[in-house]
Amino acid sequence: MLSTICKTPTISFDERIRAKFANVERGIDALHHYQADIALPFLRDNPFSALFIDMGMGKTITSLTLIAEILNEFVYDKVLVIAPKRVACDTWPTEIGLWEHTAHLNFSLIHAFDTDPRIPLAAREARAEARRQGLSSREAGRLAQRAETQMKEKIRQQAALSRASVHIISRDWVDWLVQFHGPKWPYRMVIIDESDSFKDHRSNRFKALAKVRRTKGLIERMHLLTATPAAEGYEELFAQIYLLDLGERLGKNITAYRERYFTYNKWSMRWKLRPGCEGEILEKISDICLVMKAKDYFDIREPLIVRRHVKLSEEQVELYRQMEDDFLVTLSDGTEIEAETAAALSSKLLQMASGVLYETVMTPDPETGGLRKSTKVHRLHDHKIEVLKEIVEEAKGEPILVGYWFKASLDRLVEAFPQAVVMDADGKAVKAWNKRAIPMLLMHPQSGGHGLNLQKGGHIIVFFDLPQPLRLFLQFIGRLARQGQENLVRVILLVAEGTRDVDVADALVNKEDAQDRLFTLLKRKIARLRKQRLEIINE
Repeated sequence: MLSTICKTPTISFDERIRAKFANVERGIDALHHYQADIALPFLRDNPFSALFIDMGMGKTITSLTLIAEILNEFVYDKVLVIAPKRVACDTWPTEIGLWEHTAHLNFSLIHAFDTDPRIPLAAREARAEARRQGLSSREAGRLAQRAETQMKEKIRQQAALSRASVHIISRDWVDWLVQFHGPKWPYRMVIIDESDSFKDHRSNRFKALAKVRRTKGLIERMHLLTATPAAEGYEELFAQIYLLDLGERLGKNITAYRERYFTYNKWSMRWKLRPGCEGEILEKISDICLVMKAKDYFDIREPLIVRRHVKLSEEQVELYRQMEDDFLVTLSDGTEIEAETAAALSSKLLQMASGVLYETVMTPDPETGGLRKSTKVHRLHDHKIEVLKEIVEEAKGEPILVGYWFKASLDRLVEAFPQAVVMDADGKAVKAWNKRAIPMLLMHPQSGGHGLNLQKGGHIIVFFDLPQPLRLFLQFIGRLARQGQENLVRVILLVAEGTRDVDVADALVNKEDAQDRLFTLLKRKIARLRKQRLEIINE
């Protein structure tokens, strides 16, 4: 869908306004104290400012709360949110609906999805027209491709003209949006999520947005959000701060900035920050930049557990529901896969949430003359892989410990992340990990449950598959969250929406044994299903 417009109940205008303000007030009460009492007032009081906030501390909902406040006060009628593609398409739309005080916000996602039925329809119509004209198949293909491109352009334009109050766009389409609106730029407030993607003053996205920013009166409020504003050096700050103050603090151009604070090494052909200049730069931007480190607001001995929501397509959800309801699915190639027990069903549902499905295959065994059991893996989707790629980008070089449960998940992780290292049986990778020489370590909770001290190598854990036994979950986290760890350990659960992942995550966070809980639920479901089948047979 291009946009989500929330239904408004049939109450008076004044009542609606009072209800919105009441919701926002309740929403602020639901925020962490550092969000409600520090971050939100800072953004509110500083129209052009940056929130440099650690991963997992809720920069999205803090910003959405500010957006809700401002829109409810009729200060602006439209707000633009710029973010990395998947964050724009999934995270922001999902987060809007998760909170009572932001759920009333209507939004338009300025994006043309390949799954939009209008796109293949335009291609089919173009091919049909080509056949009527007697054109060759090659010419028909070109016309179809052109029709698809034109339809995608039309979809984006319609979304950009939507009357929704929040417009969300991928950072890759910022220059297009600037050209499309031209001097009629409608967004007085702009939020840039992961603003370090605007660190390059030579990029088209920066040049386009800077052009709008320099035009007086077009942008009256802009906020930057990122955990790593200068991951690779202080040169990266210039472009980001320029968007806020048009060069007031760090200079009007990159050349002047470099000459003032850096020294050029002609051998390495790089600029190096001069001694003493770091403090000077930070002092200049301190009035418009708020830095929030997790360790300042959380007990670093207690890991911070957060969920990253993973959205499945409608077809994948339908297939999942088929397995959940009937214990049997038919894949697109005609393969039928059945779950015969509660344990098998639980495992297969979690497999499907992670993107695969195991099929048990019986083949003749020439040695014994009987049948040999083997497993065939059917690949369903790569949504968790894509979300993990986002997390890697956000981590900006921080090592990540990834937990997997299924062998198929390991194979896909190794394929998607060639730089990753798999924990060996002898633990030889431990030394390299603790020297921070491994960017991503892949480890099964059963092999990483005991005896491994990994606290020196990193502080980010991602559970690609969610382990059901609570003890393995806690022991795995304990490899990093232990004595000697100097940072807050962040534990990120990849949770496929509307699947058993949600139940497992709930149980783990509440420190319950997810496996026992799921089996109990599934056994009840099996009993009900068997009863229904018996009733049908007896009829």
